[in-house]
Amino acid sequence: MMGTKSCKSYHFASRAATAALIATAAIFGATAQANAGGWRTVHKYVKRTGKCSGEEILASYYWTGKRTATGEAFDANGNTAAARTWPLGTHLTVVNPHNGRSVTVRINDRGPYGVAFAQGARLDLARGAAHRLGMSGAQYLCVTTGAAKVMTAQETAGAIP
Repeated sequence: MMGTKSCKSYHFASRAATAALIATAAIFGATAQANAGGWRTVHKYVKRTGKCSGEEILASYYWTGKRTATGEAFDANGNTAAARTWPLGTHLTVVNPHNGRSVTVRINDRGPYGVAFAQGARLDLARGAAHRLGMSGAQYLCVTTGAAKVMTAQETAGAIP
């Protein structure tokens, strides 16, 4: 009798543990889906402000890399950026329309690429510049430049190897 009772206890405990695991997985799965929208949902939450006197573009930031397109070492804390629509060496004044902070960055790399570019990002700031602007993720920023010419899509395609 004792063996039967412990066997029933074991099956009950096993079922309870399985149910708890399934419930935990469902909770974590739902949380992960809610927080992991990424670039697929960027336009659902990130909107233009309409407060820019210059051009308002979608920007992101990055913090990894070894060498930039200009050949210099990547500085994650620098005031640099990657762009495909401005020539290398161009200085841009970037303003966060949400808080008024501004920074001048130098284009020293090409990008963004992949999903970020496909979703509309046209400027990839170094993490330091993004931090000084108060960015917490991808957002629209105001960009002005003095003498730089914004390249057309055909010129951009011809300029990138």
